[in-house]
Amino acid sequence: MTPINLLNNNLITYTQKEHRLPTAEINPSARKIISKLVENGFESYLVGGAVRDLLLGLHPKDFDIATEATPEEIKSIFKGKCRIIGRRFRLAHIYMGNCIYEVATFRGSDPGDRVIKKGQIIRDNVFGSVDQDALRRDFSCNALYYDVMEENILDFANGVKDLKTGELKLIGNPTTRFIEDPVRILRAIRFHAKLGLVLTDEMKQCIINNKHHLAKVPAARLFDETVKLFHCGHMEIAFNALAELKVLEMLFPNAAKIVSTDSHWNDFLITAFRNTDNRLKNGLSVTPVFLTACVLWLEFIPIYHRLCQQGKNSHDALHEAASQVMVNQREVLMIPKAIQNGIRQMWMLQLRFKKMFGKGVYSTLHHPRFRAGYDFLLLRGSINPELAAKAEFWTNIQTMAPEAVKSLIFGKKVKRKKMNYEL
Repeated sequence: MTPINLLNNNLITYTQKEHRLPTAEINPSARKIISKLVENGFESYLVGGAVRDLLLGLHPKDFDIATEATPEEIKSIFKGKCRIIGRRFRLAHIYMGNCIYEVATFRGSDPGDRVIKKGQIIRDNVFGSVDQDALRRDFSCNALYYDVMEENILDFANGVKDLKTGELKLIGNPTTRFIEDPVRILRAIRFHAKLGLVLTDEMKQCIINNKHHLAKVPAARLFDETVKLFHCGHMEIAFNALAELKVLEMLFPNAAKIVSTDSHWNDFLITAFRNTDNRLKNGLSVTPVFLTACVLWLEFIPIYHRLCQQGKNSHDALHEAASQVMVNQREVLMIPKAIQNGIRQMWMLQLRFKKMFGKGVYSTLHHPRFRAGYDFLLLRGSINPELAAKAEFWTNIQTMAPEAVKSLIFGKKVKRKKMNYEL
């Protein structure tokens, strides 16, 4: 793969007539922040994903800003509205209304306050100029700087051309860049899925060769990046890329083994990802609990059944199996406690859905995780016909009048027996 070299004479400036960026879509608060920084004498630009997405005709949610002002200087300008965060990379967060805007100081190329261990950047607070900052960015399509005052785009790495040709290109030596920050592997897959940018054969091979470096990424950060993948809106495409490039095994090793040998579970996950993609396209809410629960379910089910066969009751077996799955996953992805609890509740509801009579039906209907658990039941039912009757019961009961519900669940005597542990 040919490295992209950045030199000042490679800078291409595109005017408004040439780039035709839809300036009306630029967030007014982001524009205001940039203008204030410029008024105080600091070179400042809208940068990265927002510029890239606007050029592609997408609607960016985040508007990141890059400037020559240091975090302390930014804080002095936006008194009471700014907070400096981060140790690995120090950034300024500016608060306007209910939104937070990230303002980063141009990164430099001098050694300075930079710590690199085994090729991976551990700490980097070296500040520099805009062209040096462009050199430090990961992909050419992210090395785009929009000047809101002059309405020009500064392109340091042929990013505009690469967007037009539809290729995703790394800046610099690909192996070095993946080792510096292995999360770029997940970002590459996300941009491929979300933006439709092609991963060349050379890029794919470089990802395969360096995927093991993901094990060096802090488990909490890796989970955050995984959630971004989950909710990129094109997770079905991302999942296929993760499987093809053997990256899924770096995130969910046990689930990856099961998917590779059982097409049933592959279909299960494809359906889950497709459903979430559709929810995002329709503007519906999503939660990381749901897809995380779907992926970990593959590992959970055999453990749960084994415990039940050993004599555990279904309730205890479920919690013990869930705990084991979370412990296994902890070494790779650090799943926050709140999400772990949400997953347990979703899985526990699958047991409660088996009980379709008596007062317990009401408590299940009013469970705070009912909707997620119900959607999970429908997902399971879509690939398992044996769950069709159960899914139909819980679908119908949500729209029935109270008297009809009461008649349905109390209308006939039910012979009570120990609930079958099969999920």
